[in-house]
Amino acid sequence: MPELLVRFVTEQDFVSRAIRWVTFGEFSHVELGLPDGSWLGSHAKGGVQIRGAEYMKPSLERLYALPVTQGEYDQAMAYAKRQLGTGYSFFDIAVILFRAHFKTRPKGLICSWFVLEALRAAGFMPLNVLADYDYKIDPDRLHLSPIFIGRCIRQTAKP
Repeated sequence: MPELLVRFVTEQDFVSRAIRWVTFGEFSHVELGLPDGSWLGSHAKGGVQIRGAEYMKPSLERLYALPVTQGEYDQAMAYAKRQLGTGYSFFDIAVILFRAHFKTRPKGLICSWFVLEALRAAGFMPLNVLADYDYKIDPDRLHLSPIFIGRCIRQTAKP
């Protein structure tokens, strides 16, 4: 049975610290794992891309494996791969920073909304959140989803 890998991380750089400060959270980034060990996600450096296994050195990491059918996995990956090349949305970071809500958004994705939509494509309802409220989702809030309970396969923390 295939597994959908979801990794929550943080680093000790300025951007990661700022995200955690604004969201009162542990995590500043979330992404999907691919079978070859690479990562697929939306990052401030380059938007939605596939990045190598060692592209970052997280200071905190939690990796979850969600059991899915092949069809669910294919749906999630199809959504995720259609987003390749999409830019990062600094506008959406400002929305989180100022706790604002805008009905229209520019094109672009932040990591948490990218992973949220990939999970929805696989048939998950990670949080009790309708699409109009996606602007409230940051990595730490997504991490609170009950779909991850008991599914952690790796947890690392570095001093």
